[in-house]
Amino acid sequence: MKRILIIISSFFPCLCAAQTFSSEYTAEWQWDMKRKINWVNLLRLNMDIQLFDGKGTIEASILHIAKTNDRIADDWQTFSNIEEDNRVATLAVLGYMHEWQAAHLFVGVRNVNEDFFTSDVTSLFTNSSCGIFPTIAASYPIANYPLSGLTVYFDVSKGNWLFKNSLYNGAGYNGWKRKDNPFVVHPKRDGVFNISQLEYANRGAHYFAGVAVHSRQYPVQEDGEMVSADKALRKTTCAWWVYGEQPVWSSAERSVTCMAQYSENTCHQSACYRYAEAGCAYTDSLNLCGATVQCARFKQGTECSVELTYRRQLNRHIALQPSFQYINNKVGSFTVLSARLCCSF
Repeated sequence: MKRILIIISSFFPCLCAAQTFSSEYTAEWQWDMKRKINWVNLLRLNMDIQLFDGKGTIEASILHIAKTNDRIADDWQTFSNIEEDNRVATLAVLGYMHEWQAAHLFVGVRNVNEDFFTSDVTSLFTNSSCGIFPTIAASYPIANYPLSGLTVYFDVSKGNWLFKNSLYNGAGYNGWKRKDNPFVVHPKRDGVFNISQLEYANRGAHYFAGVAVHSRQYPVQEDGEMVSADKALRKTTCAWWVYGEQPVWSSAERSVTCMAQYSENTCHQSACYRYAEAGCAYTDSLNLCGATVQCARFKQGTECSVELTYRRQLNRHIALQPSFQYINNKVGSFTVLSARLCCSF
């Protein structure tokens, strides 16, 4: 018994470490500029526990989502990157991250939005396709917001270069039931999903290229929805993308940056098999504004959209962001005016 107490006491200093709590609340008012109005709320609660002199971290994040009405536009890309069905205590992240001088390793529950796709410019815009390419998000039921799944993630950096890779269960989940929770690993049914991305950053410029490979193919039904996992084909497909972000003007704290990105899915039977976007953003110490044009080729047709947005940082914790979007597909044309309140503590 004495020996056991000595062993436990020797590890106690490693296990007792600083804890960090934070929260992010986003409220978005949406109007189709006719009769439909919606109010979407997203609350994210985060906790980090430092271990082993800061080299290790236990990360945990939980999402709460609430909205007043259904979607107000019949678009295919989803014009709001926070809009989802009402959910309580959805697990976004839970696992252990270890850090070395030029590398990280994470094991646990995670989703693709934590590590991939988002850049300084794309994070300004509110359309879902600015956070993850629809060639991936619309074509596979992966661990994409608000879904998560068991993940092994690592990155390695050298100079201006950074390589990232994540291996996931082939489908994401967000429930707390035995067969619907983010801890489910079922490669025989769900397959496996892997993402690799190579990045280069230098003097404000940011470029990356990547590929996502899934061991299943999800054909699209007549209504445009992908088939369920048990009907997916045992055929490997992939999507690839390139992205470029380049400052074109800067003075003191002000700058103008242009960006362009392109992605394709190798399977034209996927829900979305081609996507392109171009845009620009102005930034200073308190203001961000930008414009972007998107075009996505879905199985049922082509959808094009334009977004104009402005974000004002009111203080260290609160920002206000109005946005306007025009969307056109074969269903019709839609206009959406939104106002987003972002609070972080």
